[in-house]
Amino acid sequence: MKTKPVKRRSGSSDHLVALSDLLRDTRTDAARLFEQGLSLLMHALGVDQALLTRVTHLGHEVLWWASTSDDAMTGIFESPEKGFCPFVIAHPDRPLVIHDAALESRWRKSPGHVELGIRAYAGVALKVGDKAIGTLCVQHHAPCVFTHGELALLKTMGHLMARTLESENLKRELQAALEALELSSTVLEDSALMSPRSGLPNRRYLDIWLRSTLFMARRRREPMALALWSQPLIAGTKGRLTKVATHLRGEDLLVELSSDQYLLLLPHTTDAAAELLLGRIRETLGNHPTGATVWLPDGKDMTMKSALRRVAKAFTDANRERSALVWSHG
Repeated sequence: MKTKPVKRRSGSSDHLVALSDLLRDTRTDAARLFEQGLSLLMHALGVDQALLTRVTHLGHEVLWWASTSDDAMTGIFESPEKGFCPFVIAHPDRPLVIHDAALESRWRKSPGHVELGIRAYAGVALKVGDKAIGTLCVQHHAPCVFTHGELALLKTMGHLMARTLESENLKRELQAALEALELSSTVLEDSALMSPRSGLPNRRYLDIWLRSTLFMARRRREPMALALWSQPLIAGTKGRLTKVATHLRGEDLLVELSSDQYLLLLPHTTDAAAELLLGRIRETLGNHPTGATVWLPDGKDMTMKSALRRVAKAFTDANRERSALVWSHG
């Protein structure tokens, strides 16, 4: 979020009035809180840029920002870890304040100063319980002295935004749970989503399941393991498949992809963890050549199509090699 250049406000009473107005205006709207809160910080502290970042398993990412211009230290968006965020996360109980990186031996050779041109910086960790989930910071191209009142405002805003992020995460989790319940209800009411042969969900069910699951996977940026194998539906197979499906973890899914062909989807699961789970499944279903892959939600494969092609190729290779398990990594 970019805003027009603003002049510096002065006086802690003005800051408190502005913060009070912000709370009234954005009570139920997280996006407005982030937009107006960052603009308020930039205005009150007289800096070039205010950033809200969060930490994922892939590293740091800029979630929201306010900037005085389109070219104010733009390198931070591609590499937020260069802008002092890791230090703030590593020391979450105290703010990081840099008045002039060029004059401080600790920071003068840092990427934030050398590559991004940050001279002044102030940042606080956003905490949920004892865990730091992100940072709230301001940056300036020139030296800047931050007063106690301004740092207090930054801390207060950080606490508010941490609570808001926590609330938004809970909302997403609840929405995902609601979608899962709705899907379960749909399955109970629509026999067309189940295979009469195996008693397992079918390809149509998979398409519906992916709509909610892919959203959460992309938000979390967590890996999902896929495994594909084939086995004839002889006497006893249906019961063993039902037993496996019943003992899967909550978000896992076993579907009959086509006649005698089965696809197992394991959200937020690495290849090492998937191998352990597949080993346990083989104890019930027996050994069948299996192809596997891991899907990572990124710009190259946001809908899992490439992952499905990889797992199909690995399955073909496993059958050709008569191997218990063949992995295909993208």
